[in-house]
Amino acid sequence: MANTKASISYYDSDDDDDLPTLDVLLARLPGRTPQLQPSRSKTSKITSAKKQTKKLFEAKKTQLATDFLRQLDSRITHGKIGELTESTGGVKIVWSNTLKTTAGRANWKREAIITKQTADSGTAGVKQYRHHSSIELSEKVIDDELRLLNVIAHEFCHLANFMINGITDNPHGKEFKAWAVKCSQVFASQGIRVTTKHSYEIDFKYVWACTACGCEYKRHSKSIDPKRHRCGACKATLEQTKPTPRQNPSTGQLSGYQLFVKEQMKVVKSEHPTIPQKEIMGMIAEKWAKAKS
Repeated sequence: MANTKASISYYDSDDDDDLPTLDVLLARLPGRTPQLQPSRSKTSKITSAKKQTKKLFEAKKTQLATDFLRQLDSRITHGKIGELTESTGGVKIVWSNTLKTTAGRANWKREAIITKQTADSGTAGVKQYRHHSSIELSEKVIDDELRLLNVIAHEFCHLANFMINGITDNPHGKEFKAWAVKCSQVFASQGIRVTTKHSYEIDFKYVWACTACGCEYKRHSKSIDPKRHRCGACKATLEQTKPTPRQNPSTGQLSGYQLFVKEQMKVVKSEHPTIPQKEIMGMIAEKWAKAKS
């Protein structure tokens, strides 16, 4: 008796669909200047209650994901996903630091095992399948329970689409949408609403804004140097807006633009409470341009 193996792998690629592109190509200033020492930044004050909430979520997030995945399998696919993945240890939950602009990703691989059996009538091949699957979750994007459950539900729909429907070339087609509707209906009381795209606002640690057009550049690390980079859209200068620098490294004070943003932020937000941050920065930039003209 001999075994032969073949496998095929798929994953849902939502990276370009989940969130709008945050980057515009940065244009370097002519010539090279030495790297300046980064200015000291004022860390945003977080209330102790918020810290405690985050700490509690971090402690229980894996268990929350595992428990909800079990509920999804039981109530949406009637245990079929668990049955198909039982021989490989079930669907694995993997927390990732490399997923920075997408909340989650479903991975699936089907392994075909052909066993040759010899009988009086001759040799026959018996084919069996093993399903390997996992759901990757972003450490940086998922920061609360509701977001976690919605991401798990979205990625579960991909796995059902792969393993039950056999759809591998149209990840957000009608079959996916059917699973999404079912999840949204069954778990509506828990705030679950599965759509074809994630649309989460990522809490980036650092933000720079163009002093002319208001275009924002968001990063998880302090990788932009306003002395060496300019706005890729209009080539104007950039100013750090989050966290607000304590002082300008050359003058020891906040720049005129930073002071203007600080003063205008509350005013514009109170006048337009529902518009997104990017548009607020654009409006402030317009005010700044008019004030300087």
